[in-house]
Amino acid sequence: MKIYYIDAENIGINMLNELTISILDRVFVFTNSENLKSTCSNVLLSCVSGYPSGPNQADFYIIAHLSNVLSHLSKAEKKAIEFNLYSKDQNLWKAFEFQCLLAGVKSNAPHIVIENETSNAITTVNTYIEEKILKLMSQPITSTEIQRELKIPQSEFTSSFNQLIKTGKIKRSESSKKHWLQVKNT
Repeated sequence: MKIYYIDAENIGINMLNELTISILDRVFVFTNSENLKSTCSNVLLSCVSGYPSGPNQADFYIIAHLSNVLSHLSKAEKKAIEFNLYSKDQNLWKAFEFQCLLAGVKSNAPHIVIENETSNAITTVNTYIEEKILKLMSQPITSTEIQRELKIPQSEFTSSFNQLIKTGKIKRSESSKKHWLQVKNT
């Protein structure tokens, strides 16, 4: 039996299409996004929400949920279950691994989805969002204004925006640290 933890606040839910889930497996999808909740209609998925919004709140809830599940397992169950985490957050992954190690259960490590190793579907979505962000940056603009204009979930926006920063395609404006601008190739 496998138990999957999906950090949908961090990676979305596109990768669910890649999982081979048996009727004995459990999949917990952590999200407060109404859009993502409505797509979790599969009988084998449990959408977990209702935690406070803010930085790392989903991460804290994932670890609390995992700890609660681990505390209820018998010795026989601990030997038969494998825990899997899907997230790009390496700190969450370390905490997840540590909890599994403490409880003596197997975890399939690492299930960290990094930009270079993502599926084509996630890469396509991120590339598409990155292109839309760049189009809005003809003049200095705040990240809040960009997200409001694009009307996309914060997790998807943040992932794409951070990737643009990391690859050097955008940078902070020198005149105002709240504004961002596109880096022109010279």
